[in-house]
Amino acid sequence: MTRPLRLSPTIRLAALALAAAALVIGPATAQDTYPSQPISLIVPFNAGGGTDLVARAFAEALKMHLGQAVTVQNLPGAGSAVGTTKLHGSKPDGYTLGMTGGFLVTTTLRGQAKFPATDFTHLARLSLETFVLAVPAASPYRSLAEYLDAARKAPGSVSVGTAGAGALTHLAAAALGQKTGARLNIVHFAGGAKEIAAVLGGHAASGVFSQVEVLPHAAAAGGLRVLATFGEARSEKLPEVPTLKAQGIVGVPPGPWQGIAAPRDLPAPQKATLVTAITRAAQEPSWKAFLQQNGLASHFLTGAAVDGFIKEETETLGALLKSVDLTQ
Repeated sequence: MTRPLRLSPTIRLAALALAAAALVIGPATAQDTYPSQPISLIVPFNAGGGTDLVARAFAEALKMHLGQAVTVQNLPGAGSAVGTTKLHGSKPDGYTLGMTGGFLVTTTLRGQAKFPATDFTHLARLSLETFVLAVPAASPYRSLAEYLDAARKAPGSVSVGTAGAGALTHLAAAALGQKTGARLNIVHFAGGAKEIAAVLGGHAASGVFSQVEVLPHAAAAGGLRVLATFGEARSEKLPEVPTLKAQGIVGVPPGPWQGIAAPRDLPAPQKATLVTAITRAAQEPSWKAFLQQNGLASHFLTGAAVDGFIKEETETLGALLKSVDLTQ
């Protein structure tokens, strides 16, 4: 008959210690599964602007598919260069993401940021929208024709606000003046929210905005009157407002796009997790409702398609920047 093995007290204590260590190691390994902590989403503009509104809406949809909070971090300054540079220099671990758009391309092309727009891990293009030209409700300009006629008769007398020097709204305002022969007085503000406040307060006669920024004020009494939309077709949200194209004006940037990116060299597992989560978030009813309510189009791209789009956008906007003398 085999006697049971007897362990000395020292060996029994060692075995218990190993078992306890195994219990600790197991959960720690699970916690290392990405993502295991909240994710920061950098917006390189003040809160309240178009990019910020899109970021906050998408962050709510994205957290449902990552299982972690997605916190918007506003880092305005130097156009979009401060926030964009912060994203570029962040650790590529999947815990710092950033909003991208045409502003990223113009900021890098103008040398405000010291790297190319392609020097990121571009995860997706989320949406597209139209620019609008808006004036205060009390403005004497009732149509785009009246507005441009006043600017031609008295060069520099009609001011138009933008979201900042070198911003895509700056490029659109400059191109509008160039294509129509109207000498507009372009005034820069620190982001779309401050631009809205300036035009509402009468500190600028007009402004070029993204549609999402203007809609709440276009419906309000004493708010803003939209004179033109810049997209190819009339906006579903502003169906009574004619497009620039319908009024014979072409060659002006039609509007901003919104995307999401990570620092370059993001490891493949984190990238795959993020792309999957972003793709699913783009199908969330809450996100689709936000797009519909604000007149944005989805035009979702990811993978090689979004990389190709960034390269094309760099070429297109680079040519426009040169044409309106906004390069370095």
